[in-house]
Amino acid sequence: MSDYSDSTYETTSYETTSYAPTYETTYDTTSYDTTAYDMSNYAETSSYSYDATSWSDVSAVSQDSYNSYYAETAVADSYYDLSTQAYLEGDSWAAYNLNQASMEWSSYADTSWDTGNEVWTTMAETATVTTWEPQYDTSYDTSWSAAPVADTSWSAAPVVDSSADSGW
Repeated sequence: MSDYSDSTYETTSYETTSYAPTYETTYDTTSYDTTAYDMSNYAETSSYSYDATSWSDVSAVSQDSYNSYYAETAVADSYYDLSTQAYLEGDSWAAYNLNQASMEWSSYADTSWDTGNEVWTTMAETATVTTWEPQYDTSYDTSWSAAPVADTSWSAAPVVDSSADSGW
């Protein structure tokens, strides 16, 4: 005889609805379109990168994942306890189904734990700053030089005085 024979354990139905947690993981991934700019006359002169990760955001997402892990583990443990109780009462069908639910919730908890760890690398951001300088056309020929140009706009030609005409 079972120690649980006088229990109020319900064996007719169990809620084992699947649960798939979601996490808010939005962060700025702005990429600027530079294809509209003609960069053919510019050259990259310097570039450096730096860590642009908002570690407080990463920490918050990680903590949310760990909180989900703890909640999902509690649900899995509850199903396991109910499974054990059902088994002790001789209800192997209920014990099996509750154990399946316990394993399902344990897998959700494992995923949450892994997510809490992975966000420390998947949410890391690196920003790159690049400096561009204009490049001037230096391909022109400098081997010639211009000769001085004479100003021909005036003339010093002699002027003939026609008033002194002697009439010959």
